[in-house]
Amino acid sequence: MLQPLLISVVLSSPLQPTSGYGSTYVFNQLGPWNNPDCFEGNTINLTLEGMLEGSSDHLLCIDGQYSSQSRAETRLTITQDGFNMHVNGWGEAVGSDEIAAYSRHDIDATIDLELHADSRIRVDWFLFGAGLASVQLALQRIGDIGGPSDPSAPIIDRVVSTYIDSIMLDGIDVLFMHQGRWRIEMHSTHHAMYTKPGFMHGFARTNHAAIYVPLGDVDGSTVVDVQDVLVLLSQFGPCTEHCLGDLDGNGAVDVTDLLQVLGDYGQFN
Repeated sequence: MLQPLLISVVLSSPLQPTSGYGSTYVFNQLGPWNNPDCFEGNTINLTLEGMLEGSSDHLLCIDGQYSSQSRAETRLTITQDGFNMHVNGWGEAVGSDEIAAYSRHDIDATIDLELHADSRIRVDWFLFGAGLASVQLALQRIGDIGGPSDPSAPIIDRVVSTYIDSIMLDGIDVLFMHQGRWRIEMHSTHHAMYTKPGFMHGFARTNHAAIYVPLGDVDGSTVVDVQDVLVLLSQFGPCTEHCLGDLDGNGAVDVTDLLQVLGDYGQFN
């Protein structure tokens, strides 16, 4: 059962988690390949409760100056003001020509949610990968569109895959979320091995922190002001790609969006 405090926090939000599933896996090996001194692996089957509380697993093999370790963490935090989607996976493999070292993690997490009112969110995000690693996060509406199970295109769908060199991406999105059913998917993996130059360490991390802003907040500044009117007017007309001024997600910046801004003028988060 969820703890009372966790129930209180979740129920105070317009975004309600309904189900969650997935798994994490961590694995380490240290020593001669044919007869390792340390050979460990562990799997956690993820539940909705576990992901809301935060799931973390860590294994370590160590022998003097040599080591192999791996970590897998995932969490969805929901509050009155927004929600935070977090993945952290990493590992290292420090060995020698005689002492083989290898580590790996995998995270696969899916969470379904119900949004009880049309909402606009500002998302501050980053993805980071290094070594042989990848991390992906997607946020997608999954029903009540053309039918009860007809999905929409994800409003967030990002992935970073690295090969030795690190990659860091970050930014800010301002997005409209229709009332209805939504799905978050988070995936990551790494492989670290001493025998491959540049692969002794692996990192796969992402954090997407979303806060609710007024429906008329075009630019995501958390206040509806003259800047929102100016941005909207500069984009007036059909949208071939995502437009900040398309507040209702109908594919065009039109008079309905302008009325939303004027109706919310002066509001702030």
